[in-house]
Amino acid sequence: MPARRTMACFAVAMCASLVSLAAMAQPSAGVAQKPTEAPRIGVVDLTRLVNESPQAQQAKDHMAKRFAKRKTALEQAAHTLQVKMDRLKDNADKMSDAQRDKLSSDVRDSQHDLALKQSRYNDDVSDAETEELKQLRADLRSEINAYAKAHDYDVILGDSVLYANPKLDITDQVLARLSKRP
Repeated sequence: MPARRTMACFAVAMCASLVSLAAMAQPSAGVAQKPTEAPRIGVVDLTRLVNESPQAQQAKDHMAKRFAKRKTALEQAAHTLQVKMDRLKDNADKMSDAQRDKLSSDVRDSQHDLALKQSRYNDDVSDAETEELKQLRADLRSEINAYAKAHDYDVILGDSVLYANPKLDITDQVLARLSKRP
């Protein structure tokens, strides 16, 4: 029983403390207070901006042009390798041991060379994509900030939003601004 009484006394003391804190926070009768406005909040679907903005399409086009020659060269090397492998498979029993060994060695060397070139290509594309995405995100963030300031938003939320009323979504407006940029 004493434990219950102690808990009850503690709860009463806490309530009294909260009431006194609330009373201290109340403005005095003679001081006029400005009514507080609710903060203006917007939501941006960053994935959609990255996929649909003209700047994203320009980045994709730039990447395609930048790596087109290497991609074509890799495709040609893969085709040449496939022709050699087919010739080895189809004609191995008709070739001399020396011819078969030479072609087999050539196929292995070509496979190794192609794998190395593909690995370097993939690394270079990945590095370039990372750099392009970094620049694109900086551009998008700059445009979002400009839109937010121009339309008096207090907070703009992005990727970590689990739910947002569609009325708060300003993605279309930001996309429209991005489309007007050179």
